[in-house]
Amino acid sequence: MKVAILTQPLHTNYGGTLQAYALQKVLINLGHEPETINYRSKIKRPLFIRVVLSKIKRIVLCRKITFDFTTQDRINIRKHHQSFIDTRLNYSEEINGTEGLRDYILKNNYGAVIIGSDQTWRPIYSPRIDSFFLDFLSDVNDIKKMAYAASFGTDKWEFTESQTNLFKLLLSKFDYVSVRESSGVKLCSEKFGLKAELVLDPTLLLTFEDYTHLLDNDYINLHKGKVFSYVLDENYDKKNFIDTVASTLRTTSFYTYPKKITKDEYVIRNYSEYEYPPIEYWISSFKAAEFIVTDSFHGTVFSIIFNKPFIAIANEERGKARFTSLLEMFGLERRLVSNLDDVDLKLVNEKINYGPINEKIAYFREECLKKLQLMLIK
Repeated sequence: MKVAILTQPLHTNYGGTLQAYALQKVLINLGHEPETINYRSKIKRPLFIRVVLSKIKRIVLCRKITFDFTTQDRINIRKHHQSFIDTRLNYSEEINGTEGLRDYILKNNYGAVIIGSDQTWRPIYSPRIDSFFLDFLSDVNDIKKMAYAASFGTDKWEFTESQTNLFKLLLSKFDYVSVRESSGVKLCSEKFGLKAELVLDPTLLLTFEDYTHLLDNDYINLHKGKVFSYVLDENYDKKNFIDTVASTLRTTSFYTYPKKITKDEYVIRNYSEYEYPPIEYWISSFKAAEFIVTDSFHGTVFSIIFNKPFIAIANEERGKARFTSLLEMFGLERRLVSNLDDVDLKLVNEKINYGPINEKIAYFREECLKKLQLMLIK
């Protein structure tokens, strides 16, 4: 069956790209023909306003003048990620607006459309969120409508009353609805009157062995035995904590992230300082590391996949519920910290017994794959 996948746009988000990769690989293994749709919403704040607000924010936070990345800058900065997307995913041409999206799906004769995963159901990340409830296909009955591991990203309700009523109606036309967090199951029940299934993030549907062909051995050897820092929202306290963890383990830390994330020169002379390292390097970092500190959901997921000891720093703004649900599922709640001052450093030297966790993941994985296949061929 031809399957269209609607998720957040793929760019330089390691976890976002890998969940798209994983879901495609799983569907291929199940005998289907998936394509991730490169959908771009037309709903944006006016360019001028966005540019001005962005500049003001940077000046206030950084106390220095910064510049906007040009189109060519962005191409150069994301070249490694784009290479991964081009070579390892079936990714459609760019499609703008719901009319184009509807036309593309209908003319390509997809048998199913899957929403997910990642935070597709969070308004702050989805300017035209109605699309992720398939409003543009509401009158089409011969295409299966499914949500796999869709995420609200939070345990708070962020939809308006009119959105709630509309999405409740649209979801009633879905053939299958599953969510990534236990809080999402509760929200679907309370707000939509819908019984949603709790499933694994797509990245957990693949095994450690499935990722080994993406590893870079030279990169692993370069950082073997160190503390891997994958922190999206850096600050002094987090940097200090990472240094403390490395000191406790008598090693050093490393990161797989650009040296610069804001443009501090009118013309970039050295793109290597701004480039996002290859996705293969990012995955290899988990294999190499002795310990991981992260405030990323997928950073936490891959720490578990690679059976590494870790500490996850709760990321309130990006969505703490994602971490809570994941870690409660595997009895790893103690690994989630909200206040770095309260961390008992004994936790750094405490090993994780991954035997029972791996067994639980294998069981859930099998159940999720069975259900996904059943709903596609039903």
